[in-house]
Amino acid sequence: MIQEIKNLIYSQYKPDDKVGCFFSLFDGNGNLLVSSGVLTADKFLDDLINLLYNGVIKSQENKTKHVIIDVVKEITPQNDVNQFLQMDPKVNWVLLAETSWTKTGVMLPNMRWITTMKQVVAGIKSKYQLQWDVTISTFTVNELVLDR
Repeated sequence: MIQEIKNLIYSQYKPDDKVGCFFSLFDGNGNLLVSSGVLTADKFLDDLINLLYNGVIKSQENKTKHVIIDVVKEITPQNDVNQFLQMDPKVNWVLLAETSWTKTGVMLPNMRWITTMKQVVAGIKSKYQLQWDVTISTFTVNELVLDR
């Protein structure tokens, strides 16, 4: 499967690009098996793919029927909280980071039962155990799909 993933990604990116990406693996019934990734990368894309493959993807390879690869395109700091709260949680990826950047958390768009950006923030803080003093960013991705 790693070669299939690389072929798909390298159809649009170079192995030596430094971009963040997320992998979400699903079984034949559409159930999420595993989701992992990084927002920003200090490694070449080829190294990042190998790291994520060996770390989390390989163990689910035999069960996987569908892979979504989200390659990070642009990260935008959200300095106006009121404007951020008006954004649509169905289409916006969100990153929260403690001011010290020691802890971060991400939420994908269109999560079931999430209807407001306040719920997004509360969900990220709860899941990643973040304190109240955080910076907020949104980001966009290029979605690639691999069906096996």
